Amino acid sequence: MTLVFVRRTAKTALLAGEMLVLAWLFITEDLSQFGFLILAIGVTLATVAIVCSDWPIGCVVMLAIGAAMPMFNATVFGLHVRPEHIATSVAIVAIVVQLSRRQVDLNLRLRNFDYWLIAYVGLNFFSSLVTSPQPSKTLVWATLNALVVTPYFLVRVLVRNDRQVWLALKGLLCVGALEAIYGILASISNHIWGTSWGVEVGQYGSIPGTYGTQYEANLFGSYTACTAVMFFALFLLSKEPRRSWYGWGVMFGLVAAFFSLARSVLLGLPIPIFALFWISAKKGHVRLRQLLPVAIGVGLVLAMLSPFVLEYVKARFATIQTGELSTDLAADSSTFGRLIQMSAALDDVKEHPIFGSGTASFQLLFKMSDVLPVSYEDEDTGWISNSPLRVVHDTGLVGLAVFLAFLGFLARTTYTALAFANRSTKVSIVALSAGLLLYAITFQATEATLLTFTWIHLGLLAAAATVASDGGRLVQSAQE
Repeated sequence: MTLVFVRRTAKTALLAGEMLVLAWLFITEDLSQFGFLILAIGVTLATVAIVCSDWPIGCVVMLAIGAAMPMFNATVFGLHVRPEHIATSVAIVAIVVQLSRRQVDLNLRLRNFDYWLIAYVGLNFFSSLVTSPQPSKTLVWATLNALVVTPYFLVRVLVRNDRQVWLALKGLLCVGALEAIYGILASISNHIWGTSWGVEVGQYGSIPGTYGTQYEANLFGSYTACTAVMFFALFLLSKEPRRSWYGWGVMFGLVAAFFSLARSVLLGLPIPIFALFWISAKKGHVRLRQLLPVAIGVGLVLAMLSPFVLEYVKARFATIQTGELSTDLAADSSTFGRLIQMSAALDDVKEHPIFGSGTASFQLLFKMSDVLPVSYEDEDTGWISNSPLRVVHDTGLVGLAVFLAFLGFLARTTYTALAFANRSTKVSIVALSAGLLLYAITFQATEATLLTFTWIHLGLLAAAATVASDGGRLVQSAQE
């Protein structure tokens, strides 16, 4: 069963990747009229192939692939277009096509947390219009933010039963494993041959940071570490007879996370892993004989790669001295720059505490060159690295309260749904929740709520909770 799914997912991933690459070339390359015709035909055929291949999981995998490549972007009609935007647009078209064939149920079965999320998206438009320094720009960014959140609802439309939850989770894991492998190869290539694909050579001063196809190294670390955590949950809790590929997924995810050199990731990883150990031990699923091969495999791989990564890991943590941040800018310019921007963002919050300053407005209000014109001339645009601070800066205390209400109601519904979920959905919920716990930690140092992969993850968790809770309601109705 697992091998059949892997083959099916690989086929879908290949088709989705072909479609995204063709679409990417279509919007970025200066092609002749004949070239445009060929690309248009290719995109059309690839879209039809995605729609027809294992619907609806193929569409979810396509969304996941697009979300894994935010590093690539182009400007079209003044907008920064990324593969995730293309994938979202194609998914909407695919759903419309399937709707015409009566293959889609548009009854979203909305829950209270869905309404809170809709309110949060609406607040982005409100603050961008009313309190923004440049409404014409922040309204465009609010629109892009809404497009980023849209896959959450698309996943809610596409994933409607226990089987689809399980297959969609495996699809996400396959994409995450491929991203981890790509990042590992990019880092090794950089160390051996000095290449720069998938690697930011000066990410941490003289230390390279691996970003794979993510926007930057910290996001790559969060994404691959989350993949490792979810693989680990399936390895511990799944009762499938052949789970070795889950162990491989754990290994690739962890190694990739180490190559990212993201301190928040390396410090945060033990928390969800220990939480999964505790849950597994409580359920009596911990078997030393099963864990030993994974532990030995990860240890051997890290030992082989230690010449490439351990020295850099040591250097990354050497800038933290006796519990206090080093005051030497050259020693820790990354953290120093983030602290400067967070301080400036807090000043903006004091000016507009209730409704914020508009979506992504910090880049309009802050330039690093005004503070450090020499050292940060390549990173002049302002960026808030802390997710809660970014939310309150853009939408104010009202927006932060609404966003936290969304997460809180989702958490409560998810916890309640565990009592009614079947085996596979329960494991899926635990895996997704453990991954979300890691994101909650790492997003304190790296903002990613403006990227699609966060919302696909949340959408699948919401879909799993909805499927389980609906099953519980049916059982209660039958009993009554």
